[in-house]
Amino acid sequence: MLKPSPHVVLTKSQDAAVLLDKRSGSYYRLNPLAVAVYEGLAAGTSQEAVVEELQARFPDARERIEGDVARLIASLRSARLLADA
Repeated sequence: MLKPSPHVVLTKSQDAAVLLDKRSGSYYRLNPLAVAVYEGLAAGTSQEAVVEELQARFPDARERIEGDVARLIASLRSARLLADA
């Protein structure tokens, strides 16, 4: 299970969202799909359940979603924005 790192803050507006790494001062812009993934993981939802939910919401992109989510999570973990729970 993954969770947001304690030094990361998500800030959303109507058309954008960013993650602020308070430790480094770096900002990471998120698209709406990335926000859904991040918020799902923050709520305690498993990666598999997040993928299933997104596949149900976006059936036309069903085949791409699993890989996209896996790449996003790998990037967030690499940047230390997500950690193991």
